[in-house]
Amino acid sequence: MTDSELTDVVVVGYGPVGAMVANLLGQAGVATIVLERDVKPHTMPRAGATDDEVIRIFQAAGLDDQLLPLLDLGQSTQFVAANGDQLVTMRPSGGRNGFPQLAFFYQPDLERVLHDGVARYPQVSVRMGVRVEAVHDDGDGVTVWTRTGDRGRQTAIRARYVVACDGGRSTVRNLCSIAFTGSTYAQPWLVVDAKLEAPLDDVTCFQFVGNPDRPAVTLPLPGTHHRWEFMVLPGEDQAALATLENARRLISPWVDPDRVTILRHIVYTFHARAADRWRSGRVLLAGDAAHLMPPFAGQGLSAGMRDAHNLAWKLAAVIAGTADSSLLDSYESERRPHVTRMTRLTRFSGALVQTRRRRVAKIRDIALAKAARVSYFTEGRFKPHLRYSSGAFDSSRRRSGAGHAFPQPTVRTSAGRLRPLDDLIGSGWAVVGRDLDPQANMPSESRELWASLGAAYLSVSRPGHRRTRCAAGTVVVEDLDGYVLDFFDRHGGDFAIVRPDRIVFAMPDAGDLDNAADLYTSLVGVA
Repeated sequence: MTDSELTDVVVVGYGPVGAMVANLLGQAGVATIVLERDVKPHTMPRAGATDDEVIRIFQAAGLDDQLLPLLDLGQSTQFVAANGDQLVTMRPSGGRNGFPQLAFFYQPDLERVLHDGVARYPQVSVRMGVRVEAVHDDGDGVTVWTRTGDRGRQTAIRARYVVACDGGRSTVRNLCSIAFTGSTYAQPWLVVDAKLEAPLDDVTCFQFVGNPDRPAVTLPLPGTHHRWEFMVLPGEDQAALATLENARRLISPWVDPDRVTILRHIVYTFHARAADRWRSGRVLLAGDAAHLMPPFAGQGLSAGMRDAHNLAWKLAAVIAGTADSSLLDSYESERRPHVTRMTRLTRFSGALVQTRRRRVAKIRDIALAKAARVSYFTEGRFKPHLRYSSGAFDSSRRRSGAGHAFPQPTVRTSAGRLRPLDDLIGSGWAVVGRDLDPQANMPSESRELWASLGAAYLSVSRPGHRRTRCAAGTVVVEDLDGYVLDFFDRHGGDFAIVRPDRIVFAMPDAGDLDNAADLYTSLVGVA
């Protein structure tokens, strides 16, 4: 044994969620050690779809330019009957986060972007092939006992906090005796990943195949990669089904199996489960370590990325001394209800495709064909938006936009440049005024607070009507899409105070902006 190595945060697990936490903590200047039990990164895809909210998190981490060329953007989802008829096509619309609402990716490429991003930060150390064997929280810090390889020495790392991103079988969650319960849904599916010679002409988007004989999913991924998923039927032997011969047989209706390279054929059991608590003292759970959901809405990885964005800024604030440690309690209170809503969506999507009773499938197909004429369904407006009902924001006004994600339009700067709004906000807090200069309406006490937090000040106006006289440091822009102005119209208020994770903290009127310091102290804990 050796003396404990010291750091601010230990992140356990270097999958996409752990890598995003490490990027965001590195961006905030937090000393971080990442521990990964595997010797090298995964080379096989697991997730394959994400959304505009997650691309925006990559933007916040300064990685959107690297990620966007790797994505298949603006995709659609189709439900196909057993005979091949297209019953309904859903193409999400809106784009209020500044990006198309559905995107496909090849996970090894996405993880490479994240890992390259971590390499930007000398205060972040990544250690591969390291197992966590014990975690001891004594109230003042956490000691993490690790071992490299099977016969390496046991060493200790002393951290202020631990973030467990080590998957559904989380070692850290088990060491902390946190139960992993919730829903009991479990259904095995055979997943076949392949590399094609060229993309399939007749499968250009995500397709649910509602075949009662064997429900299936077919999904084109970037770079001529393709995924099929087939339901394992009751009574089937999983090992026997998951042979290369059966994988070739099952994909043969779509492609000549002799003209593809099958990269993987494996049976997965899809769960909907959640940890009983996501915080145990100085240990916090994120991603699959905190919750699992079926893949049918492409939200498993996306939920973990939202966890990372919500948690990282709070940890950074607590470590910097600008927030009380009680702020970390808001992580679960905010994220769990949203994860629950997303899990319901995935289970509903799964129930649609997994129907095996022919009569029920016929009724479903009729209903879906009618839904094709309803824009609420075809535009994907049933998907829960990123909105929190309680947590570290002002919930005193019933119709306030506090707790909602602040929109990101394209804006025109005073220099005539077109930019996404978040690029001007930066990675911290922001005070945004509607046709008003925040600094001109803010007393010195509030100004000192936001200055200490490095907040950005913005004045947003409609095209052709931007303010010409603002205090030095206030960024003046025109909202070319109207998203911010529409947000103010719907929720009221003259200003929006926006957290680092783009969630609205408060929407005060001009006369209430002077209460900002008191509001921050009461909800975040330190002024």
